Parts: sequence; C-alpha cells; structure tokens
Amino acid sequence: MITPTRIRVRNIRSVRDSEITIPDTGITALHGPVGSGKSTFLSAMVWALYGEVPGGLKQADMRRSGADGEPCEAEVDFLFNGQLYTALRGLRQRSGRGGVREEAYARWWTNGATGPGRDEPQITPTKLTMKITELTGLTGRAYCGAFFIAQGELTGLAEGTPAQVQSLFEEQTGLGVLTKKVDEKNAEARRAEELAGAMPGSPEEVEEARNAVDDAQKQAAEDYGTQEQLAETADLAADRVRRAEEQAEAVHRRHRLAEEGRITRARADERVQQCQQRVTALTRDLHLADPATPTPEDSTRQLDALRNAVHSAERAIGQVDDAEKNAAAVDDRMRQTRTEAGRLADPELDSRIESANHQHTEYEQRRGALKGEFTRLGQALQALTAAESARCPTCVQPLRDVPSLVAELRRQRERCIRDGKDAKAKAEAAAQLHNALLSRRQELTRLSACLDAVRAEASAARQHVETARGAAAEAVSAVVTHLPDLDTTAPHARVLQSGRDTIERLTTEVARARQAQGLRTQLAAAEAELEAADAGLAALADAHPDVTPAELAEVTGELHTARVEHSKAAAEASEANTRFRVADERVTMLTKAYEVIDSRMRAKADKLHQAHILHEAAAVLAQFRRDLLAEYTAVVSQAATDVLTQITDRHVRFEIDDAFIPRVHTAEGIVRPVRVLSGGEKATAALAFRLGVTEQVTGGNATGMIIADEITAAHDADTRRAVLACLSELGWPALVVSHGEEITETAHHVISLRQPDEMTGTVVSTAA
Repeated sequence: MITPTRIRVRNIRSVRDSEITIPDTGITALHGPVGSGKSTFLSAMVWALYGEVPGGLKQADMRRSGADGEPCEAEVDFLFNGQLYTALRGLRQRSGRGGVREEAYARWWTNGATGPGRDEPQITPTKLTMKITELTGLTGRAYCGAFFIAQGELTGLAEGTPAQVQSLFEEQTGLGVLTKKVDEKNAEARRAEELAGAMPGSPEEVEEARNAVDDAQKQAAEDYGTQEQLAETADLAADRVRRAEEQAEAVHRRHRLAEEGRITRARADERVQQCQQRVTALTRDLHLADPATPTPEDSTRQLDALRNAVHSAERAIGQVDDAEKNAAAVDDRMRQTRTEAGRLADPELDSRIESANHQHTEYEQRRGALKGEFTRLGQALQALTAAESARCPTCVQPLRDVPSLVAELRRQRERCIRDGKDAKAKAEAAAQLHNALLSRRQELTRLSACLDAVRAEASAARQHVETARGAAAEAVSAVVTHLPDLDTTAPHARVLQSGRDTIERLTTEVARARQAQGLRTQLAAAEAELEAADAGLAALADAHPDVTPAELAEVTGELHTARVEHSKAAAEASEANTRFRVADERVTMLTKAYEVIDSRMRAKADKLHQAHILHEAAAVLAQFRRDLLAEYTAVVSQAATDVLTQITDRHVRFEIDDAFIPRVHTAEGIVRPVRVLSGGEKATAALAFRLGVTEQVTGGNATGMIIADEITAAHDADTRRAVLACLSELGWPALVVSHGEEITETAHHVISLRQPDEMTGTVVSTAA
C-alpha cells in the first residue's frame, strides 16, 4: 500500500518551505512543541494525494499568512508495490475584476520528481485524485480510515459509548454512508406518510361526488326533453306566422304597386316636358358654337396641365426651404457634439484607468491576506482560550505564560482588523475611480460615434438641398413652357379678350356644354321610363282589379293572431331552454368538483405508494447494512485478535459485534469490555481494534505506513509508552506525531521541528 518517503511543504499554515524524509521501516517520530507545524505535514500529505482539507476548511485557508503571490504547494514521494511516485498539488493567486482568487494546479511523476522520473503532461487536480484512486484502489476517505489514526481516535474506541464507537467504526469502514442512506429513506418515507395524511381526499368523497354528477345528468336530460317539445311547438307557430305574413305581404304589395304606377306615370309626364324644354334650349346654344374652334375638352386639359405645373413649382420651392433648415440644424448638432467631445478629451485617460485598476488589485490582495491572517489568529486564540487550567488541548501538558500569548494574539488580531478596514476603504475608492474613468471613456467613444453619424447626416442634408433646388428649377421651367398655350385654348372671341385672367369663365362654358350633353341622355332615359311606366300600370290594372280595404283588414287580423300564438310558444320554449342551461351548468360544476376530488384522491394514493416504496428501499438498505456489518465486524474481530495476540499473551481474542461494545477474552475464558481494562491494556486493545479496521478496509493486502497524529496525547506517561511499544513490536512502518518526550525513547527515527516565527516559519531542526 502507500508508504510516504518524503513530504515537502511550501507556504502552508505555519510552514514556509521545509521537507521531511521518512524511512520506510520502523517508527518515525515527528516531534516538536505545540504549534510547531507537526500536523501541518500530515494535512499537507493528505491534501497532496487526494485534495481533501481536514477540519472542513477550504483550500484557500491552507495558504500561510504573509505568502501572498507565492506558490502554496505540498509535494509527496511515496512507494506503492515497490514503485516510486511523486504527487504535487498547489495553489497560485490570479488577479481579475472580481479581485484575487486561488487557482489550483497539480503535477505527477513516475519514479520520483528528483530522479530520472517521468513528468506526465496535462495533469489537473481532479485527474491527480483519480489517478491515485485508480492506482491504490482507495478513495481519500478510505485511505484515512485505513492508515490515518487521528487525535483522540484510540480513546474514543476504547472508552466511548456504543453510539460513539459505532460512529467511529462506520466512518472508518465506510458504513456511515449506508447508515445515512437508511436514515434518509426512513425520514423521506415518514414525511411522505405525513404529507399523505394531511392531504384532502377519501373514497367516500369520490363516491358522493360521482352520485351527485349522475343525478344532475338525469335532471338535465329531462329538462332537455321538455325544451325540445316546446321548441317544436314554437317552430310550428312560427311557420303559421310566416305564412300569414306572406299572404298579407302579397295583398299589400299588389295594392302598393297600383298606387305607385299611377304616381310614376304622372311624374314621368312632367319629366318628359321638362326634358323637351331643356333639350330645345341646349340645341340652340350648341348651334351657336364655331365648329372650327378647339373643343372644350382640349381647353380643359391645357388649363389642368398649367395648374399642375404651378402646384409642382410651389411644392419644389417649399422642399428647398425645408432641406436648407434641416441642413442648418444638422450643422448646429455637429458643432455641439465637437464641443462636448473636446471637453471630455483626456490624453492620459487610459493610463489613469490602468493605474486605478492596479491600485484596486493591490488593495484586494492585501485585504485577502489580512483575512487569512485574521482566520489563523482567531483559530489560535480560540484554541488557547478554550484550554482548561492552562494546558494544551491535545496533550494535556502545561503551557507557560498563556495570558501573555493570548494578549499578544488579540493585539495582532485588532491590528489585522484595522489594516483590513483600511485596505477595504482604499480598494473601494480605487474601484470607484476606475468605474468613473471607464464611464468617461465610454462617453468619449459614444460621442465619437455620434459625431461620425452627424457628419454623415450633414453630408446627406447638403445633398438633399442640391436635389431640391434642381427639382424646383425644373418645375419653374415647366410652368414657363405651359404659359404660351393660353393664347390658343379659348373657343370663343369673348374669352380671348381677357387672356389668362378668364380661366374661370372658360371652365364655366365647358361645364355648360357638358350639362347639355347630359340633358340629351336624361331625355332619352325619361322617355324610356315613361313607356315602361305606362306598360306597368296597364299590367297591374289587368292582374289585380279586386284589391279592397276589407280584404286588407282580414289579412291583418290573421297575422296578429298568429304572432300572439308564436310569442306565447317562444316564451315557453325560452323558459324551458333556461332550465336546461341551468341544469347543464350544474352538471359541469359537479363534474369539475368530482375531477378535483378524484385528483386529490389519486395524489394521496400516489404519495402513500411513494411512502411504501421508500419504506421498502429503507428495509432493503437496512438488511444490506446488517449483512455488511456482520461481515465487517467478523473481519475486524479476527484481524484485531491477530494483532492483539502478537502483542500480548494476556488476551487471546478480541470481539466487536452490532452492539458496538468492544470486548476481549482472557486465556481463562473471561470476557471483559475494553472500557474496564487498565490503562495499558485499554490502549493495546484500542490499537488492535484500530489496526483490525485497517485490515478490513484494505482487504488483507500488505499493510502500508500507519500515520498516527497525537494518539497518546490523552494518556499518562506509562500508557503512552505502552502504545508506542505496541507499534514497535508489530514491526509495521509508522509515522507518529507527538510533542511528548516518550516518543524519542521508542522511535527508531526522530524528526524534530522548531517553533516557527513570522519570517522563516516552521523549520526542521534535526533528523536522526
């Protein structure tokens, strides 16, 4: 499995640039005082391999305070199946419009980065995680569960309640995900049942609504039959009315035609006489005209042409005036645009924009660095403040001069807050200046485009003026061309005496001539109409000689009676139709209500069905979890027994089952819970339990290096020595982090770290 041999850290938390070399055999101790960065190397290793940041933090929180602009990297050399690999993961800062952001990158070597290794191209952080997962067969969670023993984990396994032991066991073996799924499915099923219970709808309501719809449909059918019968009666009455109206109309029409024929004949005689007189007068006037003179139609056409030419000249002159006014307005707009553009012009505008953007980026970077420093100081201050009786929260050893350290951290945090506010104010001012300058440049660009458009419009306006002037000149020429025709257009000598001033009189004569022609046409039409009227009167007299007032009165009475009957029948039919519409509307409303109730019932049934499915899924998952749990506990129990018997002969068996109460069996057959053992026995059993989990996670493959972070911090000196002795007796390679002196007595190799300072960070002082 994975055996790390070298860890290099750059600008992560308290480490500036340091590396440690880890032998692949025996116990290697990473030793140093509190806050020297021991756990930083372990966190950096897990981050480099799998991209996981412990403690629920973000990747950006890994960067060391004061390392803005520098690479933030973790590089790990490790052996796997005898092959050397190197994984590197890092962050670099990028500036943009939104401020400074962290960008992740990764690299991967086969045969190591410092030797003749091969650097694979196009490795992204995601691809690096996938490559290591495919190579080892372990995800980041599985790797930590198998080989990474966190602070306080052994104490929790040995002394915790069954619920605490279950939580640790499931987290390490991966069963926690399945347990969470079972709980989620059960919770979803309960929510679905509660929602179904709160939803309206029942089979009784559906049946009641269905019966109401059936009753309403029956009533509507009865009303529809009655309405059909009454409508048929009304139609018969209407037919009788129509027949009576036709009969009365025929009698009235014959009487009216006879009267109209007599009146028409009298009017036709009068019109014939009038037409004869008018024709005589017009004939006399027409004979007075000189056949050799131009016709009135020719004169009319020439006068119309002259009028049209004058109107065209007037319109052309008006268009010239409008075009000149438009051109003057465009010239004024162009002068105003030039003045406004000159007012906003600034030759150094681009450089000022770039300078403002640079200032904004610089202050945002400073602000981001101060945020990281504030977070680090707050975490350190919280850890010191929460410490009880001035002891280290991890190893329970006394700390010296805690009040001074807390006061100094608070002063640093207050200074960080002040500097952060100042950087924020300066960044906002720079951003406002940058936005104002950008707006000014945009306005200049707009004015330039506007000036080009106005220039084009001015050119078009001047061209339009020239075109209008040419059209006006052509229209005036046309008027001059038509003026000589006036001398030859007048048909009579009296018209030529006044020349151009007698146009209206000539028009009057033309109208009179046209009127005479019309009179001839009217005379012929009147004579034809008179003949037709005489023939019609004769035909009427022959066809209807017996129309009398008594006959008209009888027909009118029958028509009145028929209309009364029809009105009564129509009223009854309308009332029946109204009842039918009301019944039909009630059917529609009840049908909609039934559909709503039925849909509610179906929705409720669907929700109950969904709850049933969720319960079934939860039951299947729960059974699967029980099967896996039985398998896992059996494997862990056997593996822990092997480890335990290798370390001591006092206990012959370790046992853990679904009750999550770890127990040991003595050679005498006594079964004892681990939590009641002595300190050394308890630590030994817990370590065997934890390594049994490693065996289960790895599937029995060759064990890799065990990573233990302060696993003896909560024990006394004797127990710490017992745990370290157990690790030593097992013979497995291990990297143990501790700030107790006992580790230096047991470990085969010791790497000492020095307390960091602001400039150099954590430094590897000795390695033996």
